[in-house]
Amino acid sequence: MSDHKQCQVTNDIDQQNNSMVNNSKLLVTAVFSLIIIYTITIALVDEVLARYGAISFGLIIVLLAHPLAYKFAIGSVGRTLAWLADAVLAAGFIYSTYWFTQIQEQLWTGFYMPDTDNLIAGAIGLLCILEATRRAWGPSLVILAVLFILFGFAGQSLPGMLQHFGMDAGNFMQIAWYSFDGVFGRTTGLVANTVLVFLIFGAMLEHTGAGASLIRISTALTGRIRGGAAHAAIVASAVFGMMSGSVAANIAGTGVFTIPMIKKQGFSAKFAAAVETSASSGGQLTPPIMAAAVFVMADMVGMPYLSIIAAAALPALFKYMSLFAQVYAEAMRLNQEPMDPADIPVLEAKDWINGLLVALPIATLMIAFLMGFSPSMSGFIGLATAAVAGWVLNPDFRRKPMLILRAFADGGESAGKIMIAVAAIGIVLSVVNETGIAIRFATSIAVWGEEYLFVALLIAMLGALILGMGLPTLPAYLIMAIMIAPAMIKAGVEPLAAHMFVLYYAVYSSLVPPIAYGCYVAAPIAGANPLATSFTALRLSIIGLLVPFVFVYTPSLLLVVDGFNYTDLITTMLRLLVAIWMFAACMGGSDPWRGVLSLGNRALRFVAGVALIWPQPEVWGAGLGLAVLSQLAARRSSL
Repeated sequence: MSDHKQCQVTNDIDQQNNSMVNNSKLLVTAVFSLIIIYTITIALVDEVLARYGAISFGLIIVLLAHPLAYKFAIGSVGRTLAWLADAVLAAGFIYSTYWFTQIQEQLWTGFYMPDTDNLIAGAIGLLCILEATRRAWGPSLVILAVLFILFGFAGQSLPGMLQHFGMDAGNFMQIAWYSFDGVFGRTTGLVANTVLVFLIFGAMLEHTGAGASLIRISTALTGRIRGGAAHAAIVASAVFGMMSGSVAANIAGTGVFTIPMIKKQGFSAKFAAAVETSASSGGQLTPPIMAAAVFVMADMVGMPYLSIIAAAALPALFKYMSLFAQVYAEAMRLNQEPMDPADIPVLEAKDWINGLLVALPIATLMIAFLMGFSPSMSGFIGLATAAVAGWVLNPDFRRKPMLILRAFADGGESAGKIMIAVAAIGIVLSVVNETGIAIRFATSIAVWGEEYLFVALLIAMLGALILGMGLPTLPAYLIMAIMIAPAMIKAGVEPLAAHMFVLYYAVYSSLVPPIAYGCYVAAPIAGANPLATSFTALRLSIIGLLVPFVFVYTPSLLLVVDGFNYTDLITTMLRLLVAIWMFAACMGGSDPWRGVLSLGNRALRFVAGVALIWPQPEVWGAGLGLAVLSQLAARRSSL
């Protein structure tokens, strides 16, 4: 056989294998979604079985979505060995989980013994989880888990606060794999029972055409404002982002439409990518869904879900007002005019009807919550409404019923990958609980908090940003909720404010260099440098980065805390509004009334913005005075 024919045969075999894998993934992910819906609507499943089943599906889905043969194997022999390696990995996990179920009685009765068979089975299971995590989410979470494992074993050799009694292999395997504090712990159950349906909900909304309708309506409403295309991107990405469980998925889904629009209006590539990244990430802080992390927070804080979304409303509002202001200031600096009228869609009755593709599912979701349905059932009601609305209102969706299957498949894939990440977080949680490091960390921060709360918050912020680098929002929040939130509470911070604080930095860790994975998704779409995009996104998110400090010092901004004070709320809102414009004018270098600002005036506005954020009345009062002075100075310099 000639080389050409042999190559053609090899390519045909590869295409057949790829098609088979894709079809298998489609089937498995769709079945996983249907099982999730079945457990919500028809029959409850035993808690242990639910956790075991969700993680097992997650591992199979990751192996099908990221097979070894697609990345490393070269040649037919290499591909065969790669498929064999994946089969061994799946078989190893099945064996380890089977062993887990066989010793359940020993666990319940307290007669569990860490013999060799138990250790080997547990080690295989943990290695499978870590490898699946690496494939689905990259090395960051794996490195974090391995560091905590090493920390657990090296306890007696560590200095100072890090020292603890240590662990041996039997003790570690019991807490990480066999107990209900590790991989199959309470957090895994909470995510499996509550969060996953919202990932399917977000996928269904995307496939019904809700995203395209949202972008068209947003463009029509904002196109006549300077920077209109960027403003439209903010609105669309914010609304769609609150329903997406992934910053990267939201950027990829909306960015392909919004980033070219922003560039077409005259903004730089890095600015376009940064606007999309900042808006998409902020969507996960926006009520009512908040990318489903809100349900985990409600459980950890012990508050009703509706109270959490009420608390999140004003901080999210100010974050987006700041983003709008910065885009407007940048448009002024570039001397941009509103969008060309020819590019602004004229809304017709059909467009407003299509807007119901977004409005109806969210409305029914909220009504279900208000009627007392559980979060998972409310999510199912929103999901069903989205599917029905798409079928009735969107002829394309109706003509292509496979889109429903595709929505279930995409939602199931997201759910499977999240379960693998949560399983890896379970390893970390088990070590943290066993060693007591979170308590000691909390005590050390509390020492600072007694005298210098700002320093304690700064340490908490830096720790949160570092711990969250490279992680999706939900796993990042879980890590911070066990490591950092207790420390803040011990330092005197309101529990709700502490958890909201770490959620904010769990989201913003996606913008922080050098990893900045959100920017690495947006930058290639724009043709920009990811690192430059990251710094621009951080600039655009400055109020979002600072507002957690504001609601820690002034909890009334969260609306539902003890000691709520209307005077504090009103003064805080007013000074935040002024601070937003000070920062926007400073960063953009222009003022809407007086044009381009001098370097000195921009510096004055920056100082005024920082002072306005500060909680002491004498400081923010001085900041208000500086804001007036900067405006007068700009007025004089322009005459």
